[in-house]
Amino acid sequence: MLNFEEMKNYLLENTQFTKPVVAVAAADDKVVLEAIKEMNQHGFGRAILVGNTQKIHNIAKEIGLDLEENMVLDAPNSERAAALAVQCVRDGEADIIMKGLLQTKTYLKAILNKDYGLRTGKTLTAVTGFFIPKLGRMILASDCGMIVQPTLEEKVTEINDAVTLARALQCEKPLVSCLSAVETVNTNMPDGIDAAILSKMNQRGQITGCVVDGPLSLDLSISPESAMHKGVNSPVAGKADILIMPNIQAGNIFWKSMTFLAGAQSGAVIMGAAKPAVLTSRADSSEAKVNAIAMAMILERAQREELLAKNLKSKREPQFQNLKK
Repeated sequence: MLNFEEMKNYLLENTQFTKPVVAVAAADDKVVLEAIKEMNQHGFGRAILVGNTQKIHNIAKEIGLDLEENMVLDAPNSERAAALAVQCVRDGEADIIMKGLLQTKTYLKAILNKDYGLRTGKTLTAVTGFFIPKLGRMILASDCGMIVQPTLEEKVTEINDAVTLARALQCEKPLVSCLSAVETVNTNMPDGIDAAILSKMNQRGQITGCVVDGPLSLDLSISPESAMHKGVNSPVAGKADILIMPNIQAGNIFWKSMTFLAGAQSGAVIMGAAKPAVLTSRADSSEAKVNAIAMAMILERAQREELLAKNLKSKREPQFQNLKK
């Protein structure tokens, strides 16, 4: 799976003639604009900065951000900024949307607006990528910031979305671990029962494009040594590419533990809307924001190419049918 630096290099190599564009809702924030500056310096993207124009210009001057490479749109408040940013994506002026300095509920309300939003009717999930130094590789986790207590059906959506992102990041058949406190099914732990069902659904072809196993504890999911010592025979144990969290509490704690205790690089994207949406915390560094932008841009590119391939196939099929006749 591509790590964050490889994502940025991939975008630079494959978008030399037309740089992807991110529309930033409430962009009048120093850390947000530092992320845009870093993106510009890497050379893989441009931005539409929506927010208080005067503040954006003042901060840009302070940090040395060249606004000529980007566009600035004025918005009197965060609600209007979110609406304008979403409209830029909907109208094709931007490829992805990013949360700036505004509340998540305001951001999501604009994305899900019936009149101008990006809603598709699908459940929104948050997939977070982590590059963990001790492991030396990327891991995706879902859901760390969107669904509070996912149902079995929502966990299927979480797996499918995470697999879609993993494949966009060049992990062809990701290994998925459904986390629980222990690796055995226990009637007192409903998440473990869900994990066992999801594993069986995968075996029967109801969840495809990946290998799912569970319940597995966190150590068994990522540590080959733990899997060996505990004698757990599983194609996923010790090698998981994707971790499915039992609930948002576990996901949130995992996210912050990886970031603040393990020194992991991270970036998160919301999936299920018409276009990927960058999800950032106000406490995120500019590095985390740039990581999320790069990941969302690669995902958007992969989804657009897949849609184009499907459309071309559907146009060819009637001709083949006529030839058969």
